[in-house]
Amino acid sequence: MHIARRLSEAIGSWLHYEFCCYRAGLFSEDSLKAAVGGVLSSFPIITKGARVYANFPHESLNPLRKAGRKREVDFALILAGAGLPKKGAQIVVETKWAGSSHCRPENIFQDFLRLAAIKRDDPNATCIFLLAGNERDVSSVLQNMPFRSEGKTNCGIRSSGRNCRLTLDPSNTSHRSYFGDVIGGLSSDGFKVPESFVSRAHGLHPRQTDVGTVDFQAIAWEVLEISSQFINPTLWS
Repeated sequence: MHIARRLSEAIGSWLHYEFCCYRAGLFSEDSLKAAVGGVLSSFPIITKGARVYANFPHESLNPLRKAGRKREVDFALILAGAGLPKKGAQIVVETKWAGSSHCRPENIFQDFLRLAAIKRDDPNATCIFLLAGNERDVSSVLQNMPFRSEGKTNCGIRSSGRNCRLTLDPSNTSHRSYFGDVIGGLSSDGFKVPESFVSRAHGLHPRQTDVGTVDFQAIAWEVLEISSQFINPTLWS
């Protein structure tokens, strides 16, 4: 089973189990992250001594040496310790709880770009974005950017289960509106934003029934490929 599918099925199943136990009132982004960490800790390790870390300051997310807290990826399965480089991850995961104040199109897109940065420097890493939450909230998120754009052609990240290349286009109104500030902020911090990246969705789980008995779902994407060309940030200002 693919890592992204295993995560989406495990988290979706956990959500339904907790719901059946009358614990849905405890759901939040924090409880989601605790469940994701538990699932990731069950994955076989490739490098002896590797384990799962939450809020890991991967060096790809911190291209410039700056004072203050480093940028972090939500989870990394990696060999880490004093004197070891903060790269070479086996799996990295960013998570969002649908319906939370953090689950905005700009923040989701930024998570994908952060995963793309890690994938560029750690090409063997499996880079996953996981979305979970109430079925209505998840459906609403998937109907909007960055997953679906306006117009006849969807210029967003698809959730169809097929490989999808998102090519950043400054002439696209939706792209400029939702991506412009993120691109500007990351570029000013030393990020080289790729012109495009390829991702693939694995999910939804559990599937909604004909009579609408599923209340919570999860879906995950893997970032597969990063273009070798970078955007010109001045075109987005």
